[in-house]
Amino acid sequence: MGPVVHADEFVVVTHRVLGAGAGVVPGYLFVEPRRHVGNLAHLTWEEAQALARAVWCGARALDAELAPRHVFSMIAGRSVAHVHQHLFVRPRSMPEEFAWHDVDSWNGGERLDAEGLALLCAKLSRWFGE
Repeated sequence: MGPVVHADEFVVVTHRVLGAGAGVVPGYLFVEPRRHVGNLAHLTWEEAQALARAVWCGARALDAELAPRHVFSMIAGRSVAHVHQHLFVRPRSMPEEFAWHDVDSWNGGERLDAEGLALLCAKLSRWFGE
């Protein structure tokens, strides 16, 4: 699990990390309910509201702090029956030949070290009202 950007009684928002030495592509968040459920239909109303609010805050944070071409949001994953929503950016300078979701393959993209990631996460967390 990556560094925590936001946490409350219903959800946790973390930033993704890559393997050792590879650096971290900035702007990829996971928004997860604390309670493990297989799909959105199994969330309580309070959990669904908290998830939606966290996604909204995260998207606004990524847009404001990184000024990307686009902020994507999706719920995907079939290997573990647990809802987690992905929020990730496509940098403005990323060439068109790379797929919309494939920032990792672009070697010209920004990478952060641990200190840079901590600074970014601190900036992002302010958008959650903390």
